Amino acid sequence: MEVVITLLFFLLYLLKLDKKMKWLFWPLADIFNSVIAAVFLLAVCLFAIIIKTNYGTLVGGVFGLVLLVLCVVDAVVLFQKISLSGPRGRNSPTR
Repeated sequence: MEVVITLLFFLLYLLKLDKKMKWLFWPLADIFNSVIAAVFLLAVCLFAIIIKTNYGTLVGGVFGLVLLVLCVVDAVVLFQKISLSGPRGRNSPTR
């Protein structure tokens, strides 16, 4: 599911549909995508670590938790870069 959502975002940016749909604040949509991915990864990784049927499952759960941290960092960095009260242009200056 997360791969499909990411591919849809990629397709939207590739076809430049983000310029046509100005009613949606696209950086905020990216933040929501990162947060949803983090929640999904948290559930899957905790199940993998708790069940740990073999060594590979445990290692996969630990690597998933590392990816979870990266998703949270991505959401925080994106949130710090956008300005909710500023202009909504592509070339608008960020902090």
